[in-house]
Amino acid sequence: MANINQYDAGRNIVIDRQHRLDKLQEAQKITFANLGAYAVIMTAELIIGYFNNITVLIADGLNNLTGVCGAAIIITGLKISRRPPDSNHVLGHWQYENIAAFLSATIMFAVSIQILVDGVFAVQRFLAGGSVRPNDWSLGVSITSAIVIAILAKYNSAKGHQLNNQALVASGQDLKSDAWTSFGTFLSIGGAYLGAQWLDGAATIIVGFLILYASITIFRTTIMRLTEGFSPKTIETYSKTINQIPGVLGVQGIEPRWLGDQIVMKVGVYLDNDTRVTEAYAIGERLNTR
Repeated sequence: MANINQYDAGRNIVIDRQHRLDKLQEAQKITFANLGAYAVIMTAELIIGYFNNITVLIADGLNNLTGVCGAAIIITGLKISRRPPDSNHVLGHWQYENIAAFLSATIMFAVSIQILVDGVFAVQRFLAGGSVRPNDWSLGVSITSAIVIAILAKYNSAKGHQLNNQALVASGQDLKSDAWTSFGTFLSIGGAYLGAQWLDGAATIIVGFLILYASITIFRTTIMRLTEGFSPKTIETYSKTINQIPGVLGVQGIEPRWLGDQIVMKVGVYLDNDTRVTEAYAIGERLNTR
C-alpha cells in the first residue's frame, strides 16, 4: 500500500495537504451556492419562456441548465479531489478538479450548438411571420438573472484566483458569459416588447456563440493541464530564477506539471564538483522556496 504522504507536494507535507483540502472545501461551498442560484433562475426562465414562446429566454434557461449540471460536476470533482493518495493514485486525486472543469466545458459546448440551432429556427419563424409575446415577467426574470449571475461571476473569479482553483476560475468564466447572455436576453426581450420581433432569433444566435466561446476557452486551459502541457515561456522564467540561486552553475532540465491547483516540478541543476552534501542540500532548500 502506498504511503499516503510520500508523494505529496511541499516540504511540510501534513500542513500542505490540509491547506489544499481547506481550499477545496471552500471552493465546494461556493459551488453549492452557484448550484442553488442557477436552479432557481433556470426554472423561472424555462417556465416563462415556454408559456410565452420566447426562444431567447428558453435558450438562456437551457444555458443556465448547463450551469446546474456544471456546478454538480464541479462539486463531485472537488469532493473526489479531496481523497488521499492510494495504490492507484500515488500522487493523490487532485487532477479530478481539472477533469470536472473539462466536463463542465463539454456540456457548455453541446448546449451552445443546440442554442445556435434554436436561434436559426427562431429566425426562420420570424421570416415566416411568427411572433413572440414578451411580458413584464420575462423582462423581470431576465434582468434579475443577469444581476445575480454577474455578482456570482465576480465572486467566483476572485475566489478562484485567490485559492488558485481551476474549477472555480472556469466557473467564474462560465458565470461571466452567462451574465452577458442574460443581459443580452433582457435587451432582446425588451426590443421585442417594443416591436422588434427579429431580436429574439438574432439574440439567441449571439447567446449560442458566447457560450461556445466560453466553452472553448475552458477547454484550452483544462486540456493543457490534463495532458501535462506547459508554456515554454513559463519554463524559461523558472530557469532564469533558478540560475540566480547562489551555488547553481546551470539548469540541467525542468519538468513541470499541474497537479490539481498546484505546479510540481522535477528540476536538475549543475553544482560545483567540490560542493559538499550539506551545501547541496541547502541549495535544494533555497530552490524549493523560490
